[in-house]
Amino acid sequence: MLVAHLCILLLSIYAIVKSSDSLVDIASGLGGKARLNDYFIGSFLVGIGTSLPELFTSIAATNSDSPQLVAPTVFGTVIANIGAGFGLGVLALFFFVRGDGRFRLFTKSHALSDGYLNFDSINASPVIFATGSVVLTFLLCLDGVFDRFDAGLFLLLYAGFIFTEFYRSRMQKAAADPHPTRTEIILSRVEKDRHQRAAIWRISPSLAAIVVVFAVPGVWQELGTITSGNFVFYFFVVGLFLILGFQFWNYRPELTRTGGPEKTNVAHWPAWAGILALGAVILLLYFSGVIVVGSLVKIADDLQINSGALAASALAIGTSLPDIVVALNVVRRGRHKLLVGHIFQSNVFDVFLIMGVCGLLVPLPEVATGSSNISIIAATLLTFPLLWTLRSKKLTLLGGLGLFLGFLFFVWRLYW
Repeated sequence: MLVAHLCILLLSIYAIVKSSDSLVDIASGLGGKARLNDYFIGSFLVGIGTSLPELFTSIAATNSDSPQLVAPTVFGTVIANIGAGFGLGVLALFFFVRGDGRFRLFTKSHALSDGYLNFDSINASPVIFATGSVVLTFLLCLDGVFDRFDAGLFLLLYAGFIFTEFYRSRMQKAAADPHPTRTEIILSRVEKDRHQRAAIWRISPSLAAIVVVFAVPGVWQELGTITSGNFVFYFFVVGLFLILGFQFWNYRPELTRTGGPEKTNVAHWPAWAGILALGAVILLLYFSGVIVVGSLVKIADDLQINSGALAASALAIGTSLPDIVVALNVVRRGRHKLLVGHIFQSNVFDVFLIMGVCGLLVPLPEVATGSSNISIIAATLLTFPLLWTLRSKKLTLLGGLGLFLGFLFFVWRLYW
């Protein structure tokens, strides 16, 4: 049954990641219709969207009598964001940023001239809050329990972060910023993809996921066992078809009579359709999280290993894939200074909001033992070298490689 459980884990992680993509498109469209400001849509809303897999997986863990998986998942994701997201993003600069017809080192002079790392009192708030979140968690979890008081404090700090970011956005006029928002990057990518004739490969993973459910022996039966309920089981299967439908709708290569792309992306749906789709996607996110937790426990039993180690490694990497992909995309597209804000905003959301929400639902035990302890300590240790890199305004090949190797060492340390 190990193969079936692995297939179910991959299917549920895939459903979470793709549902988050659809939610970002739908929520961005609804935000535009509600005339929300560009910052809220482009940074706050999309930032939350890329972190939704961790949120719904953690909530599902607390509701599935597995609250001990929350801390490894959250801090495994923080480590993946720093090591794989930021580390690989820095390494990508040496492949995507060129100068004088050859690869160039992205040094302090480049950072200052390109405006990549302006480490001043205005732009430093995500860095300060992200660093504080990791250090504060380390201190609060020394007693071994993350209780409701700690959770309430985290939610208040997250509210303070949002207030600070809104205040910063008012100081920076959108018209004066030549760089597009993260929403514009994601939506422009979707619009561009719809022009491609070979867009069928983009929906092929969803087709493969549906085939796996029906064709791989044991997947259908074990999926029913893990869900323990007909509604969750059938909604998840229907949700895979829903993801396929969203992707087909986004990528179909129909053109208007003027030659431009027809606005059929889900972000352009009517408000009532967007609200219904939003509700369906949120349900699919939560049910997929329930299945992720269930399959993770089954795999841990099959392999006789700690489920927390799996949560801090495989699950954390899977749920942080949207953050890692966006980080690499902004570097590849030359939007270097978006990398820092993206990584640190995601980490603030992961620690303050996810730990706060889950801690209010139920006190989180065993946060100072085993995989949780390793994850929190590793996140703290990786944060300080990253701060030194940012403070010196010098990104080197060795620095990016060091962060990525630190991430690999963390994964190795979980199992050996």
